[in-house]
Amino acid sequence: MKSQLAWGSGAVVVLFAVLTIGGAGKVAPPATQPAQVTIDLDKSIALELPAAGADLTPRSFQTKDGRGGWVVRIPGGRPLATPAYADGMLFVGGGYGSHEFYAFDAATGRKVWEMKTGDDGPTAAVVEDGCVAFNTESCTVIIAEARTGKLLWQEWLGDPLMSQPAIAKGKLYIAYPGGQPHGANGPAAQNGANGAHASAPGRAPGHRLLCADLKTGRHLWEQDITGDVVSAPVVDANQVFFTCFDGTSFALNCADGSIAWQKHNAATSAPLVAGGQVLLTEREQVGKDIHEGLQRLDLKAGEARDSKLLAAGNAEYLKAGRDGAVALAPTKQASLDSSVGFAAAPQSAGLSVAASNVNVTTVAGGWAYQGSRAAFANGRIINAQANRLNCITAGDGQIAWQAQAVGKGVSDQVQAFSPPAVAGGKLYVCSSRGDLLALGQKDGKPSFLYSTGKPMAFQPALARGNLYAGTSDGELICLRTGDPTADGWTAWGGNAQHNKKE
Repeated sequence: MKSQLAWGSGAVVVLFAVLTIGGAGKVAPPATQPAQVTIDLDKSIALELPAAGADLTPRSFQTKDGRGGWVVRIPGGRPLATPAYADGMLFVGGGYGSHEFYAFDAATGRKVWEMKTGDDGPTAAVVEDGCVAFNTESCTVIIAEARTGKLLWQEWLGDPLMSQPAIAKGKLYIAYPGGQPHGANGPAAQNGANGAHASAPGRAPGHRLLCADLKTGRHLWEQDITGDVVSAPVVDANQVFFTCFDGTSFALNCADGSIAWQKHNAATSAPLVAGGQVLLTEREQVGKDIHEGLQRLDLKAGEARDSKLLAAGNAEYLKAGRDGAVALAPTKQASLDSSVGFAAAPQSAGLSVAASNVNVTTVAGGWAYQGSRAAFANGRIINAQANRLNCITAGDGQIAWQAQAVGKGVSDQVQAFSPPAVAGGKLYVCSSRGDLLALGQKDGKPSFLYSTGKPMAFQPALARGNLYAGTSDGELICLRTGDPTADGWTAWGGNAQHNKKE
């Protein structure tokens, strides 16, 4: 598959910043200019993956600079989401449009078990308390025993499901479109040892955030929300936070689903809860241009602490009709939707508002969209924006360094990089051009640069010194980094709560 990137050189606008944690809506002027780092992707080491062999059979490789790893080809050649790691195993769906979900030995790539799903399009998974949870794009949330793949319970919720679930303290959180004539308002769920309970019938159409018991599927509460959730719910302490595709931000109480606060804005990525506040990227119209920047919200009340977006800059990829908001080519998105029966996105997806907010018009695009969601480590906020990586000191809001990718065809007109995974003083990112990068958190200088030539849409996972990434053409890659501190980033967002902080 070819990347959608129209990689052409251009100036980069810094689009992300963070305020002083204890300040009252003020940012101190920069004392010094931030360090500037240039990443020349034309100098990346070619990572030549072995020629395709039998599906689901690991093949070893060696990089030119001495690192090793393995690659497994997943049947179907579909885009793969972030793998999840637990207890020496990797969990990954067969990609958008597939009906398979797999567990692999994380050290060798050997398949441990495989599950056939009744509906297509497994999302990224989360693992906790011995359970692996994921949902299919077409309708169903599934919870299985992580060690064996034995089904614990599953429930048809609604079509489509574009976001991932989250797990915290024995509860599962997931968004779904209600009011459909099957599943959540129809018959009870299929199940293994325990039954799930369907929602009360007769409710009006519209999205809900569901909280269910992880082991049994029993519905604990539901809350009406304004649309499907961007990427995943985020759980921190006793609250669940999320951004809907229309840009509305929520904080719900985990105990009963009551709304702690709701902010009508134009948020463009999942929230990050760190340093006693909620950080969101938002968009605004400035003349004919669309700007994107950071807004910080009060953790308890959700009130904006700032009168204007911080470090706002031009965000061309959010304009309607532009190709750069999602790391899958528009033609690929359309082809994927067609393969699962969508001639156009169904009304239940609510993508009319997603189109105007984040330039997402397809179900496949909503499934893959992540925006510029940030990570937090060692007192610093780090995000990937366009072809720039930014590192901000959380204590004073100053930009510590910026790393700009350059090279043949490189452009600031697209969202080029995945959200970063952070561990051991480094950050690791994938690109929609097929690059794998490791940079130092302190200075942004590359530790390694590889080019696979295989576009990647989702952030990598990290465990026991290994980087795990899925390509957009169905290959699962394990790169042995040689650094044992590349560890502990076990799912999209770092953990089952999607809010890992170092």
